[in-house]
This record gives sequence, structure tokens and C-alpha cells, in this order.
Amino acid sequence: MAMDDLSDDGVSPPEWQSGSEREPEDDKEIEGNEPDEIPPSDPDSYVGLKEAENNGQWLQCIGKSVEKLPSYDGFLETQLSGMRVPFHVIRSDSTPWDAKQAYSLALLGARMSCDAIDIFRGRQKPAHVERILTEDCMRRLKIAASIVGHCMKEDANLYAKIGLLPINVSAINGWLTSTTKFECAALLNIGETRLRCNTAFRLKGSTWKCVLADFG
Repeated sequence: MAMDDLSDDGVSPPEWQSGSEREPEDDKEIEGNEPDEIPPSDPDSYVGLKEAENNGQWLQCIGKSVEKLPSYDGFLETQLSGMRVPFHVIRSDSTPWDAKQAYSLALLGARMSCDAIDIFRGRQKPAHVERILTEDCMRRLKIAASIVGHCMKEDANLYAKIGLLPINVSAINGWLTSTTKFECAALLNIGETRLRCNTAFRLKGSTWKCVLADFG
């Protein structure tokens, strides 16, 4: 609509503004100011309206197609048991996976999980993996190893349960959350004891450094 269409010619002002500009009477409503819909006065009705509104927005969201993140599935060959360990890795960006990189990261997570548990139970020297562990991560592993080592000396059953048998990895799941951060979850067992080891790595120069090794 053009500005010329908004002229006042031929339109008289509201009655209450003419003359002495008296105020409208309290018991009369000004025409044209009525709300389109009167909101409910009770809180429950208001909550119900908000839930309906949110549900409508939610239905619109789930109706949209979801873009799948690029993932790669493969197998790691184990020298100990000869079994093939399945792995599944995902990246947070839209760049397609390089097969060699996906395999290398899955293998890195599997090896670090086994090494961390071996250090924890006293079957591996920390120096073996010191170059790929941050100082803080190495310090925490050494503290945990000294505690569990003392417990295994006092408890023969504990030593037999986790201190003697080899580690078998059953599955690897990994996430490349950025170009410099990789997180991994390994499912494994020592005899009948099932464990899950979570590791996180940061790319420092050309080397992936383990910044977290947690298991239970």
C-alpha cells in the first residue's frame, strides 16, 4: 500500500477525541481493541496451551529429514585370538571418511585401551606408551596402578581375576568430534570380567596424544 493511501480525508476522528477530548467511560469498551482470543485464567490451561504449542514445533522438527553423519565400519585383526574385532567410527563434519584414517584411529583406540588397563594392573611399563600419553594422564594411571598393585598383593583372588589373563577386545566405537579430537569406547574382557574403556585423544603436531583413559 502506498503512503498516499493513508490520508485522513473524509475520516472523522473518534468521538471521544473530538471537542474537549474527554476520556471514554469506564463501562464502555473502545471498538477495535478487543483481543482476538481471551487467554485462560487458570495456570493448568496455560500450561496445556504451551504444551500444545511445543508439541506442534516438535512435530515440525521430527518431520524434517535428518542428515546422517559420515561413518565407517570395518574390522581389526587381533594377533592374540585371531578374531576380527568390529569397529564403527563417526565424524562430526560432512567430510567423507578415509578408510586408512578410520582404521588407524580405531586401532589407536583399541591399543591404548589395552595398554592403559595393562599399566593399571601392573603388566605394562608406563614408558612403553609414554610418548602418546599426556603427563597428566600418565600421572593418574601411575597412581591407579600403585593402588591396584597393592590390592592385588593382598588379595590373591583379585590378582587371579584381573592380573593374569590376557585382554580380549570385542568392539570399538569412535567419534572424530573435530579434526584434532578423537574419542573412543572399547568393549573388552579379562576372562569373565567385562570392561569398558573410554579414551580421548588430541592431535599434537603429527601425533595423537591420549588425554583421558577411564575404564570400569
